[in-house]
Amino acid sequence: MKTYVSEKQLRMVGKGWEIKAALRSWSNKDLTLQEYLMKRANAGRR
Repeated sequence: MKTYVSEKQLRMVGKGWEIKAALRSWSNKDLTLQEYLMKRANAGRR
């Protein structure tokens, strides 16, 4: 599975079961998608 992250989007490419498993593991964290993207965008600017 491949994951592409930019400032405003998250793109996941792979088998359906791989994407479901990744989303399920990410949902255990108390972080929204918007917060995650903002955090990744700010980390890239350093």
